[in-house]
Amino acid sequence: MGSSRMSQGQLIAAIGGVLLFIFLFLPWFRVAGVSKSGWEGQPSTDIYLLITALIAVGTALTARGHVTLPGSTMNGATFLLGFVGSILLLWLSVFDFPAGAGRKVGVYLGFVACVVIAYGAYRAIQEQAGGGDRRERRPRPPVA
Repeated sequence: MGSSRMSQGQLIAAIGGVLLFIFLFLPWFRVAGVSKSGWEGQPSTDIYLLITALIAVGTALTARGHVTLPGSTMNGATFLLGFVGSILLLWLSVFDFPAGAGRKVGVYLGFVACVVIAYGAYRAIQEQAGGGDRRERRPRPPVA
């Protein structure tokens, strides 16, 4: 894979990042009959998820323009952010959900988007390492 084009894994992570950003505007909580979006729920979760979405999209976009940061892999950072975001939202929805609040579709879609980001970044890491296609390539026998 050349460094001048976006890998399939980076594209998957970028799509997850765009979806995560959109899902932050959906209803996540219902408290006292009022729906609250992902921006209004937890005080710091929204900022973390915004950073995760921006890094996922930014990594894919910078892959096209030969922009690199010395000593770091943006695919690795994207994977870490997506993985931690997945754990954070899983924890939020199961253990740390606001008392008296009902769960809405946005929190579940946000979780799925974080998983997609982590998967896409993991796949990009594998592609970068040359392990994107695990099938063994054998030379074809000459045709007589």
